Amino acid sequence: MMEDKAYAFWLAANKGEEKCCLATIIQLETEGKYEPLRLCMTESGKIETTIDQTDIIHAIRPILMEKMQAHLGQSEMQEVILKSGDTLQVFVDIYIPKSKIIIFGAGHDAIPVAHFSQKLGFETTVVDARETFNSAENFPNCERIIAHPSSFTEKVPVSPFTYVIIMNHHIEKDRETLQFALQSPSPYVGVLGPRSRREKMLTQLKEDDVIFSGEVLEKMYNPIGLDIGAETPEEIAISILSEIIAIQKGHQGGFLHDQHQIHRHTSKYEEVGKGISYVQGTN
Repeated sequence: MMEDKAYAFWLAANKGEEKCCLATIIQLETEGKYEPLRLCMTESGKIETTIDQTDIIHAIRPILMEKMQAHLGQSEMQEVILKSGDTLQVFVDIYIPKSKIIIFGAGHDAIPVAHFSQKLGFETTVVDARETFNSAENFPNCERIIAHPSSFTEKVPVSPFTYVIIMNHHIEKDRETLQFALQSPSPYVGVLGPRSRREKMLTQLKEDDVIFSGEVLEKMYNPIGLDIGAETPEEIAISILSEIIAIQKGHQGGFLHDQHQIHRHTSKYEEVGKGISYVQGTN
């Protein structure tokens, strides 16, 4: 029996921070033996396979890349048509790394944000240089990073699956944090405070010759959260996290009443993110 290096590569990739797909060709047993033919590919294009026919590899690769680029967290059966006209049934698994939330600022209003974030399944990190505030007592079970903005690049890892919340309640810290976050691969940068605060920070950055494109600024959300009339710290936390879930799943965050379909497959991630491969879901 051949070594299944593709499956071994898949298992290793499931521990990483990069999306990955595994294609398994569904075939009939022959003489009681079944050796699955597989191709595993990461989003960066690394491949391991037990398939030796180049035409099959070339037919499967674009399907996997399209699935990863679409961010759909569902495993599914695909029919692959080869140049010869033959068809193959291929089962495609996808792995999406676990989603994370980083909260910059360890004030009292950050406590319910961190609490609910963990309840929702996000790996949660709190960043603040004040050890008295950024404590295990205030933020149990969270990763806590004691750092000033000048050391964020070295101490605070951010991936494309990391959602950033800025709530330092200090405009200079917020400005430095905003610059770091917008330069990171994070898909969402939420900034607490009124619109005037955003404009003031962006103006200050521009004066320092730090200018962001319109495309980058599209991932900046301010004021932060969905409009649910939130007033208390707990309500504000729910508003913020609801917005993140809506962004994550490709929704607008409106009311469901009068909607003909509750669950739509438009999501970037089908679940808040447990870092696993997913099975086909139904509406």
